[in-house]
Amino acid sequence: MKIHSTLVRRGGISALAATLLVSAGLGTASPGLAAPPECATVGGAMQVTEGCLDPTYATPVIDSETDETAPVPHHRIRGHFKDTNIKFNIYLHAGEHKSQWEGRFFQFTYPVVFPAAPDTSQADDRAIGFALSSGGYAVQAGNTSVSLGYRHAAAAAKFAETLAAKYYGSDRHISGYLYGPSGGSFQTVGAAENTTGVWQGFVPLVQAVPAPTSYNFLGRSAAELILGDKADQIRTALLPGGSGDPFAGLDEAEQAMLKEVHALGIPWKGWEYPDYLLGRTEQYPNGLASSTPLSYDPTYANDFWNADGYLGTENSPLGERVRAELAKAGDTLANRWNIANRFYYRYQIPATSEGWIGLDQFRGPDGTPLYPQRPVKAPNFGGAVSGNAAFDGSINGKVIAVSNLYDTDALPWHTDWYRHRVEASLGNAAADNYRVYFNDHADHQDAPVTGERAKHLVNWYGMAEQALRDVSAWAEKGIEPPASTNYQVTDAQIVVPDNAAARRGMQPTVDLTTQGKETTTTKAGQAVTLKAKAQVPPGAGEIVKAEWDLDGDGVYTDAPLTRGGNVITLQTTATFDKPGTYLVALRVSSERNGDATARFALAQNLDRVKIVVTPAG
Repeated sequence: MKIHSTLVRRGGISALAATLLVSAGLGTASPGLAAPPECATVGGAMQVTEGCLDPTYATPVIDSETDETAPVPHHRIRGHFKDTNIKFNIYLHAGEHKSQWEGRFFQFTYPVVFPAAPDTSQADDRAIGFALSSGGYAVQAGNTSVSLGYRHAAAAAKFAETLAAKYYGSDRHISGYLYGPSGGSFQTVGAAENTTGVWQGFVPLVQAVPAPTSYNFLGRSAAELILGDKADQIRTALLPGGSGDPFAGLDEAEQAMLKEVHALGIPWKGWEYPDYLLGRTEQYPNGLASSTPLSYDPTYANDFWNADGYLGTENSPLGERVRAELAKAGDTLANRWNIANRFYYRYQIPATSEGWIGLDQFRGPDGTPLYPQRPVKAPNFGGAVSGNAAFDGSINGKVIAVSNLYDTDALPWHTDWYRHRVEASLGNAAADNYRVYFNDHADHQDAPVTGERAKHLVNWYGMAEQALRDVSAWAEKGIEPPASTNYQVTDAQIVVPDNAAARRGMQPTVDLTTQGKETTTTKAGQAVTLKAKAQVPPGAGEIVKAEWDLDGDGVYTDAPLTRGGNVITLQTTATFDKPGTYLVALRVSSERNGDATARFALAQNLDRVKIVVTPAG
């Protein structure tokens, strides 16, 4: 039976629509039917179940239904929740493709609008295509401004189920999977901890956590102040073929800052794109620093520059450098706040028991803070975004976290921080409900991966899509996904093995060499040999594509494969006409079933070598 847009129109609800709302725990019960109970609230977080009513989102209204042709044929339902600013969209299989539905849905969530995404209630083409090709319909809820928490997403998910059951003519159980990156990961974890039966699985992407004082951003801002003019030098040392010593050539203050910022957990690999690490790209139009006084701690800047124990008065090379930076910028109130704000993370560290190991560098041997501690509490950004989640690991359903080793926004070890919470909450059951996959050569930003980023980063969203397919098979059929990535935490850095079999997870590994090394020198016009070995972790699929970037410009060309497989080798020769330094890359893609024609769920990785070309003759 097709649901028409006449069922629910602005200003009124038909009898059939009212029945649908009640069956989903939404709206007012018809005569003779008991009204669903209101959802309970515990610790500031609403506990949403499949049968309770969230009174804020009690009345969904369908605004239109259309049959669409792009990005693929589908049936789209647009609507909103009465007396709220929340809209929703439901993307069902086209009528002729209803048989492709396998009883599930996928739902993306994100809390705030950026210029590139004018409406968070609308799924993008990739999300629609992925869901429909993966046996599910797509759901998305949000608005054109800010939509915090998980409650609106839960209401949309429950209402969509009633419409999907009618549309597909099915009474089968419907399984749902919520996912979102960064701020959306806050919402995803909030839902995993505070809902039951609405979704069966969750995939937080580039996982953000409620880090104290947002020190992951403040630390980068401090690095920009002290290390900004040494960024290229540090980058060069850490590139393939570099010295491997980023401290070489730095003075005492700069060495202290570099050590401090990475002990926070900001990945060393972030220096491959220092402008992003230091907040000098279009993603940060105003940079990472702020001259705005802290409203919750108005005396901080004065103490920073005048009181004992603060960096502004500290007798150390870093303290001297900070005072010199103020003098250079001009000793104004705004500049005093600008510099002081960058180091706030030193003066409000939580108890050791909370597990923030990146801040342990500011404790003495007995665990007490080395520096004065501010008596106020910084605002809890994560609380509002997550829907007041406790972040205690009490997940309800299967969870696969996907995070990236080049991520300087949501620090990789923060995913490990939450993993410990899950394991403490679930005990032995954690292994049956939780996985974490780390991706190398991947950062915080989504596709397209172009320009400077494409030289050393891959599009990690295919791995997110595979995680969604894995979590659905895990929840619905009990098929265990590949083992979590094998890693160690060293000085708040996530360290993974080089070999795919040892690393595990789902991402292939690539080992590229030139003349048997990671760097070589040759003359213009003289050929060099490139050899590579690519491997896929156990149970994660086969290599289906390889691409060369022989110019080091981030533009790739196909490298034909004679065969696929979970281990492949490649060899080619390259000749460079012009002298210079080239960072040559090989990028590979794997697919779970070895399908070279697949559009979604491709896992990528790359490796690079350095080739120094001198003049001919």
